Amino acid sequence: MRTLLLLLIGSLGLLNAQDSHKDDTAIELQASTPCDEAMKTMLQIKESGVIDFIRWNLVLTPNNSFELNIKYGESKPNTMGFVIEYHQEIKGTFSTQKSSVPKGDIYQLSTGNSGLRLSLLKLNENLFHLLGPDQQLMVGNGGWSYSLNRKNPTRQKAAFPTLATATLTKATPYVAVFDGRTPCTELANEYAIPVSDECIKLKWRFTLYRDSVTLKPTTYTAIRIFRRAQPITGTWSIEQKGETVIYHLNPDDKKDEALQFLVGDDNVLFFLDKQQRMMVGDENFSFALNRKMK
Repeated sequence: MRTLLLLLIGSLGLLNAQDSHKDDTAIELQASTPCDEAMKTMLQIKESGVIDFIRWNLVLTPNNSFELNIKYGESKPNTMGFVIEYHQEIKGTFSTQKSSVPKGDIYQLSTGNSGLRLSLLKLNENLFHLLGPDQQLMVGNGGWSYSLNRKNPTRQKAAFPTLATATLTKATPYVAVFDGRTPCTELANEYAIPVSDECIKLKWRFTLYRDSVTLKPTTYTAIRIFRRAQPITGTWSIEQKGETVIYHLNPDDKKDEALQFLVGDDNVLFFLDKQQRMMVGDENFSFALNRKMK
């Protein structure tokens, strides 16, 4: 009995030690993002020619150092690869600071020798979003977003982060179009979307409308593409939780599931699951939508 008691005490001590060090592990992030001119400048990419997207692997260590491996080039049609692949390995240090707009912790990555500077907003333990030179959320395109996803997601402590209040303000019945590609299986399982076993991505386009006088949300149209376009129509509403804004999309056809989005700002939306938790993507696609610019 005494031996068993000692073993139990030892096991509890080991568990407590593991709990006390669980925040000391490195954070490994992965993603595929666009490569616009601002990103080329921030990453000091010198190669000429077409560069459609970047594949990221970023490790943030407990001693405030980082290792970044990126691969980039022109997208090879019908694959996840490149026509010609370039790569960089970058090491440096990072610091964190509180920000009011956008609200949250900003990770500033820098290297002493090259002058490289990158900023990421921590959305939660599993998601970070790249910031542009203006320190606002970078806006992706219909192919890729600027969100980085934790490779081995942890259990989320909060349903969603507190971001600055964001509402669409232009006084016009036509509001905005949001595009994006997301992983397939997770969304299909969460929202009972009929797809086949080989589905690896879903393409989306949402158009939101408001009343031209009251500016209140009215209707939306959505196109979901897996092999063929599936049009969806419905109504949408805005939920305000303190400084957090959530869009609710309710389809006319009750066979389609209602969707929820966390508003990052006027230009970036993040998919939420049914429990209003942010969904975590993979190395190819993120669960974010980007406003289509005119």
